[in-house]
Amino acid sequence: MPTVTVNNHEIYYADTHPAGAPAPGSTLVFIHGLGSSQNYYFPILPHLEQHRCITLDTYGAARSPYTGQPVSIASIAADVVGVLDALHVAQAVVVGHSMGGLVVTLLGAQYAHRVTAVVAIGPTHPSDQLASVMTQRSATVANAGMEPMANTIPSGATGPRCSPLAQALIRELILGQNPQGYAALCRAIATAPAIDYAAISAPFLLIAGAEDKSAALEGCQHIFDRVSSGHKKMEVLPQIGHWHCVEAPEEVGGLIREFAAAL
Repeated sequence: MPTVTVNNHEIYYADTHPAGAPAPGSTLVFIHGLGSSQNYYFPILPHLEQHRCITLDTYGAARSPYTGQPVSIASIAADVVGVLDALHVAQAVVVGHSMGGLVVTLLGAQYAHRVTAVVAIGPTHPSDQLASVMTQRSATVANAGMEPMANTIPSGATGPRCSPLAQALIRELILGQNPQGYAALCRAIATAPAIDYAAISAPFLLIAGAEDKSAALEGCQHIFDRVSSGHKKMEVLPQIGHWHCVEAPEEVGGLIREFAAAL
């Protein structure tokens, strides 16, 4: 199992082209959302075979073990940079879903010299309501484990086009979490800082789900409108909820492929 040690903890990752991106492709690094893993992105990777795709499990999620260290959106961003350093990648396209969308917008704003482009898929926008929901969810999993989340999210957070197979994958992703790590990541979202979206000048793609209740269109539009990049695009997927890459892998993969080809 390939791991790198960054910031005193282990990060599990996969790399489609360890020797480097095939010319003229780019290097993309993928950051998943809450209750997920790098495997969330595997349905779209066949669309990106001409690029180097580095997928990782965020500290405290899936196969990156939780050790009790504090975790924040800023620390996850620092881990991503640490992984790039360990793999000798100077710059990358950063792709993030949900909580990972928070991370990649922060990377675009604060680590511009390491970011060639930003892809935000159903990005979370910090708010008082989000903080309240995440604080309550942290308490729920601390007391009852992952079962309550696994029994509600696969159907409640997806759109009408989501297949039973995709819902089963979402359930498995959630059940594979360490409850303590999941709770810590809930708290990281609850305490997420306001991000200076106007500081994002790199090419920017935002992919939203029309039926997404977790990262609603209003919040996605708020982010998109404030990004200062001269090369930005927002795509809304009809009948898709919050788990875009498993609900609509063909569409998401195609949009990212088209975006990356223009860089």
